Amino acid sequence: MSIFKRIIVALDGSSKDEPLLKHAHEYIQKNLSEKIYFIHVQESLELPDDVVSKYPDMLSPLDESIKTTMNNLIHEHIPNIENFDYDLIIEEGDPAETIIKVTKRKQADLIIIGTKSIAARTGAVARKVASFSPCSVLFAPDLIKTTQPKILLPLDFSESSKDCLNQIEEMASLIDTTFVKAINCYKVPTGYSTTGKSYEEVAKVLEEVSQKKLDHFVAKTKKPELVETKAILMKDGQSVAETIYETAKKEEANIIVIGSKTRTWMASMLLSSTAEDLLASDIGLPILIYKSKGKTEDIFAFFDRI
Repeated sequence: MSIFKRIIVALDGSSKDEPLLKHAHEYIQKNLSEKIYFIHVQESLELPDDVVSKYPDMLSPLDESIKTTMNNLIHEHIPNIENFDYDLIIEEGDPAETIIKVTKRKQADLIIIGTKSIAARTGAVARKVASFSPCSVLFAPDLIKTTQPKILLPLDFSESSKDCLNQIEEMASLIDTTFVKAINCYKVPTGYSTTGKSYEEVAKVLEEVSQKKLDHFVAKTKKPELVETKAILMKDGQSVAETIYETAKKEEANIIVIGSKTRTWMASMLLSSTAEDLLASDIGLPILIYKSKGKTEDIFAFFDRI
């Protein structure tokens, strides 16, 4: 059984597809997903008139040519793909919007997309997919380490954090040797000196509070025994993303999971600054933005109704 039963793998036809397919291969081998959809979106599937007039033999449908190339690439990097139920979809249109619409149409649970996807328009496409996708999104870096999952899970005690934690616990129970480290980042307020205590004393008190709250939060979930917890002090001038980045390296994590706060499409217009900063960093780790499927309002459905 898999918590992500229906998966979209977004290919852009660039050199970034190779590491992306390797990530997909790793995930597919460890999970029993029901359906896998590989999708490539081309802005236009029509050949320019001047090309057609100069090379009349090139009249074969461009989508069939792309499909053949993509199919060969998939088989090269996922040799046993025929053992799975999969489809290869070639679509025409805006890349981000088309990926999101296909995701909704296929009722997918997860999108796997490269952190450098869609070449020249990387940022816009990646942010749009992450923001408006009705399901979770896994951003795969260029490099892949074939090790057992070691998940770093930042928590802020919100409802979305609780949903995310429950699903990650489920993942840990399904995949042997998965390690989960849940963290909460806290900082010493600038006015600490008015308490009459030293920085270290205030930091110690706040650590105990953060750790106690974190342990209590995890204890209320389904399988708390699968999760280790740790309160993390943010250094002066350090952002939450920088703290997560530093902790991930220290803990030797190989994936970061962040719960999405996007309950409505209005909230989903922007990713959190933490998610933005992590995606823009050179951390080189997969980043999973978890969304509780069905709780995020789809903007496309909204506009369809007005």
